[in-house]
Amino acid sequence: MAALFFSCSSKNKLSKKEQKSWFLSVEKTPCFGKCPIYKIEINGMAQANKDARRFLDEIGFFKGPVDEVTFAELVSLTKTAEWQNYKGEYLTGYSDLPSTIIRFSEHAGDTVRIRYESSKAPIKLQNLANKVDSLSTLSIWESAILD
Repeated sequence: MAALFFSCSSKNKLSKKEQKSWFLSVEKTPCFGKCPIYKIEINGMAQANKDARRFLDEIGFFKGPVDEVTFAELVSLTKTAEWQNYKGEYLTGYSDLPSTIIRFSEHAGDTVRIRYESSKAPIKLQNLANKVDSLSTLSIWESAILD
């Protein structure tokens, strides 16, 4: 019941105008070990692309839809994030850790890029990245050729 209410809430939906420019991506960078390296991008039409680069079961380019409930949660998380208050980087100082890079745009030309390591970022950003990361293991992905 809560999931149904959450997905139907108008504040968690995008207008037609917002759908054209809304964009979210989470990228995992290399470490000195076998950390998975990939980028997941989601557009305002709830379509996702995954560029799986190394240390994953499947390597290559993939695409797939994001389910309505998950997409509504992502929209809600981006709308409640305090983008203007975040620093551009939250780093530990250890060169062997992988980074997480979040890119978000709500309107053309306003892309925010935040890079963090470990659990250094504000919890809202970590939750957002974790929600996108959870898509990487779902069976929504089909092989794709990028133009």
